[in-house]
Amino acid sequence: MIGALLLLTGAAALLGFVVAAHGVALLALGLFATVVHELGHITAYRLATSSGEAIVECDGLRAALHRMPLTRRADRAVTAAGPLAPLLLAAAFAPLAAVLPAEAVAAVLVAIAHAASLGLPSADRRAWRQAVQFPVARGGNSPTLLG
Repeated sequence: MIGALLLLTGAAALLGFVVAAHGVALLALGLFATVVHELGHITAYRLATSSGEAIVECDGLRAALHRMPLTRRADRAVTAAGPLAPLLLAAAFAPLAAVLPAEAVAAVLVAIAHAASLGLPSADRRAWRQAVQFPVARGGNSPTLLG
């Protein structure tokens, strides 16, 4: 889907529809940030444990990582890695700010929105709080583990 949006962006730019090209690029950027968010969770989980099972469930704009429980500290690291990962996307767009200012600003705004999800009512916020409430030592499940 993101690839199709990028092709559409290129076609619109080549045909001279600059505003449409920027609009479609912003949509692709938002969708890609969700992918980067989930990849942040997965990467942190794989760094914490190489043997645990992890399943990513996606439907539309919603995605969730279902995984095995970890220690409280590792659970929190995995939980925080997702919302903070789009900051890398914003950093990648920084050198392009002179050429694609709308996209660079959007990347920063999307990154801030993802990072803010740790403080707003969201699945990441619930997972952060549950990492304290259900430590593995007491036999609790990981906040994102289907049980």
